[in-house]
Amino acid sequence: MPNFELLVSSICVILAGAVVYHFLLLSSEGGIPLVKGKVPVLGVALDFVSGPQKLLHAARQSKGWIFDVYLAGQRMTIVSDPIVGNRAMWANRSLSLMHFVKFLDANVFKYSPRVVNDFEFLQRVAKRLISVMTYKPDMNETADKIREEYLKLVDDSSELARHSGEVVDLYDYCRYNMFYASTVGLFGESFPVQAIYEPFMDFEDNIPKFLKMYPRVFNMKGYNGRQKVLDELGKYFLDTERVRTSAPFVRKMYDTFVEAGYDSYEDLSGYFCSILVAAKSNSVPGAFWLLAEVIRNPPLKAQVERIIADAYVPATGDFDWDSLMANQTLEACFKEMLRLNVNLASGRVALDDTTLKVTTDTLDLKDSSSPPTTTKEYRIKKGSNLLMFYNLVNWDKTLYPDPMTFKPDRFLVDDREHNITHPEWRAFSPWGGGSHICPGRFLAHIEAVAQLTYMLWFYDIVPQEEMPKPKIGDRYGGGVFKPERGYKVKITRRSTPLTASSL
Repeated sequence: MPNFELLVSSICVILAGAVVYHFLLLSSEGGIPLVKGKVPVLGVALDFVSGPQKLLHAARQSKGWIFDVYLAGQRMTIVSDPIVGNRAMWANRSLSLMHFVKFLDANVFKYSPRVVNDFEFLQRVAKRLISVMTYKPDMNETADKIREEYLKLVDDSSELARHSGEVVDLYDYCRYNMFYASTVGLFGESFPVQAIYEPFMDFEDNIPKFLKMYPRVFNMKGYNGRQKVLDELGKYFLDTERVRTSAPFVRKMYDTFVEAGYDSYEDLSGYFCSILVAAKSNSVPGAFWLLAEVIRNPPLKAQVERIIADAYVPATGDFDWDSLMANQTLEACFKEMLRLNVNLASGRVALDDTTLKVTTDTLDLKDSSSPPTTTKEYRIKKGSNLLMFYNLVNWDKTLYPDPMTFKPDRFLVDDREHNITHPEWRAFSPWGGGSHICPGRFLAHIEAVAQLTYMLWFYDIVPQEEMPKPKIGDRYGGGVFKPERGYKVKITRRSTPLTASSL
């Protein structure tokens, strides 16, 4: 009995201490206002899990561009300023992204211990990745191969060609076709697409559980899928003959690892697992959303079809891809799709005590005739974690009137009233920024336009239901949203080619 009383007393003391600690939490640290919630210890953790956008948007309205949230014993600094805050996050060398990357490499993609602990090598690899993915001749070769593979899936000889007024799930078609064409385009025709597709989807669907450090017993599907992906990648990269048939980007990154002595099964499979996820987890749903938004809007669909028809070159039997990639309407549609569906979280860790300059909370973006100079300084302690969720900007009513409606025309107006088009504002940053800006942004654009072009060239696609909403949930901050469900459409093979005159 005495032991029981001691236990009860100890629990009461702990609970009382938690309540007192919560009450005494500083409302401001380094000048940064705090959103601490009402629940001791947990703070706003439950609200963050159940509705992060609602929580953070409300905090932004009440606290300003920068604020701390208290999450289960930890303060997390949220930066939501689209102008000065963004540039400070990207340019300040005391704020490091690599510490977040290292966590992902080890816990999600299963990099080998010797690679994940070679910080200097990881930084070198990151720079190398950007250089090879922005080298235009190599990207043109890769783009041609991806388009060639996608064409095989939808042309006259394809299984899809037999559809005549058949109702199908557009997301399933887009997901498989884009994954297949892109992986074969990148890794070569000997890449084991069929063996890796389903395990990859199982792994990808459960990445949030890896991020939350779920034990294996509660994430068996994710762990099993990841292991199968790693096994297939490992076998592929140990076969040098197959690697030599891959795209220049893959070969060059492979050579970077081999030249540094990181040429084992574990070294190569872990790294290229992260490459596969980075590429396919975002470009596949992105390409779907672009096509889905266009076909559900008849006037826009007709306009895009005319653009595609005008770009066809009968003499070559192909399209003028340069004109399609540069077309302002298609680019505006792509940007608006990104604004609506990309929810990137850009994270940094403060390596030293530093100061972050952020615009004042009363800033009126629309009435400003030039980028603002009025800022407030906030002190960031060494070891602090900072996050910027881009939906706080992308879905902002002040910057984007009627923000949840697909309106590509907002990216076609070039004036101060629509300041999103001005480079100084940083109100549109779907790829992050700074030295770690997403190196796959050009490839994602290529893939989305290729799918849009080929699908509308060969097929008339008519929605049979309302378009699904993005699935936010536990993927908040994780990249491009996937749809909550499938999307039923009627696909009819065109009996005559799509031409400008027929429209």
